[in-house]
Amino acid sequence: MDTLPSPPPGRTAGLMQFVRRRIAAREWPPGTRLPSLRGMALQQGVSKSTVVEAYDRLAAEGAIQARAGAGFYVAGPLAPLALAEIGPRLNRQIDPLWVSRQSLDLGAQASKPGCGWLPDSWMPQDAIRRALRQVARDPDAPLTDYAPALGLPTLRSEIARHLGTRGLAVDPRHILLTDSGTQAMDLLCRFLIQPGDAVLVDDPCYFNFLALLRAHRARIIGVPHDPDGPDMDRFEAALREHRPRFYLSNTGPHNPTGARLSADKARRIRALAQAHDLILIEDDIFGDFESSPSARLTADDSRDRVAQVGSFSKTLSASLRCGYLIAREDWLDALADLRTATTFSGAGLTQAVIARLLRDGAWQQHTRR
Repeated sequence: MDTLPSPPPGRTAGLMQFVRRRIAAREWPPGTRLPSLRGMALQQGVSKSTVVEAYDRLAAEGAIQARAGAGFYVAGPLAPLALAEIGPRLNRQIDPLWVSRQSLDLGAQASKPGCGWLPDSWMPQDAIRRALRQVARDPDAPLTDYAPALGLPTLRSEIARHLGTRGLAVDPRHILLTDSGTQAMDLLCRFLIQPGDAVLVDDPCYFNFLALLRAHRARIIGVPHDPDGPDMDRFEAALREHRPRFYLSNTGPHNPTGARLSADKARRIRALAQAHDLILIEDDIFGDFESSPSARLTADDSRDRVAQVGSFSKTLSASLRCGYLIAREDWLDALADLRTATTFSGAGLTQAVIARLLRDGAWQQHTRR
């Protein structure tokens, strides 16, 4: 039997919930002065007596404290970060955090549109088992030690060699290995933005982009996505209005639309990025499935403001957690420091297995098939 929806909260309870959410999202950290009684009443469209009651009840809970003659302030300590409280409440079917968790917890029989995952039966399981055995027999394999700060040189060289076959000239010294494409983007977020900074994304975009940016408390600005890339009029308008720090996108194939960026739009985006001091983050984890490469944001004259992210999770194995980040040389040391501070080192054994699969050609055969 269907249950009736809960009635909307009373005005006092609703105002208390509003304040709690601001505190939980860290928009109002400890010591923040709350709006005055009159100011909050006008802002929320309630009576002054409702604000008095809400503030008094929150003070009794210990969430805020009154200071004689000075008003009400958020009490300490800093609230634990609750990602679900950042931004507006969303229906759970479209909440990116809920979608991400459900995609991980549901069985293989469930449909997972937008994830970009291939069925297990499509993955090169025999080749992975063979590479695992070969690495296990190698006396020099990193079975127990930490990986170098930038990752195993052999895999970085193999990645650079492979990208060269796709027409992308990359120096292995500009490649930082990460535990996933998501970790690479997390490092870039830590490096480039602060809470409240605006970030452009495609609308629609990969759902976990939204969850990750929410974790960094960015202001997320969506730009409609067309079959050949973003709507350029809306893109340029968003640059003027919001002055975003970076633009995050899959260039081709795009997730979830499957669109491919046109060469004309790639040139226009690079030109606008130069004019508006915009950084471009190109998530290229599906590029190896293209029979003919689509346009990329990365070009020889744009490396100073484009960071490229890749991963083997979608093309090889989600269990062999490994991604990579390509960035300008003067960024790489700082990004490596952030990686060391947050995870210390990568999975050297995983990197050795993937290097073997690239060197033997097994991965390339799989992606072509």
